[in-house]
Amino acid sequence: MKNFSFKARILYFGAIALISLAFFALQLTAVVEGSDGIGSMILVILWALMALFGLSGVVFALKNRNRQKN
Repeated sequence: MKNFSFKARILYFGAIALISLAFFALQLTAVVEGSDGIGSMILVILWALMALFGLSGVVFALKNRNRQKN
């Protein structure tokens, strides 16, 4: 990741976050509508973790950019 530019990092982690949040929302609505089973719950947790990974990557990129400016 250190060879990526700031914009590339933001695009990469932003895409991961958006896609993961979309699938998290779809899976969460399926669970709320009555999809029983442990597999559905595991998918909700996994999509939430992927969304958190994308969001934390964006925050980390922003944090490192501000650190390098000073």
